[in-house]
Amino acid sequence: MRQFPTAFESQKEMTFYPARPDRITGDILEIGPGRGDFLLSMAAQCPDKQFVAVELSKKRFFKIIPRIEKRGLTNILLINGNAGLIIPDLIDPETFEKIYVLFPDPWPKRRHIPHRLMSIPFMTHLARILGPGGDLYAATDFWSYADWMTDNFCRVPTLQSQGTPYFTGISQIPYYLPTFYEQKWRGIGLAIYYMHYRKMTTGIDAV
Repeated sequence: MRQFPTAFESQKEMTFYPARPDRITGDILEIGPGRGDFLLSMAAQCPDKQFVAVELSKKRFFKIIPRIEKRGLTNILLINGNAGLIIPDLIDPETFEKIYVLFPDPWPKRRHIPHRLMSIPFMTHLARILGPGGDLYAATDFWSYADWMTDNFCRVPTLQSQGTPYFTGISQIPYYLPTFYEQKWRGIGLAIYYMHYRKMTTGIDAV
């Protein structure tokens, strides 16, 4: 199957806020912060933690920056770029204690499935950069994407489901703040599928 990102994506320049570090490191990673509601809430609640957020949309990236500055938050590294390139190439193994991938683009048409972010190779890279015993949280409002993701998760041996495979209680997600769009989707009756996986520390070789 053809994999995304394409050669075109690899030619795009990454942008960093506040500045490009020598190494990308931190405690908590969010992929696709969107408006930044959850990211900003987490960073404010946990000033002793370092956050990294990767946002594909340049427009959203530049909208989050003044919100960070208005709140005086200094514990966020914001990156405008493609996570499918950044994660494999620029982040060391066992860097993060928590990773959040909330509401990635579901690419619902069958012919567009290769564009989906949460492929088996990408999940394998997420497991690699997650520390032992670390947690990975994912969510979608699109059932077929949830089903596709859980099937892929089963093929990453170091990640073990902490759900059945989904759960609905947002209180199970540390620091969670429902996003603007999530509240909108709930308001029109859409189901939300949350997933929680933990990196195994015994009984299996590391990724």
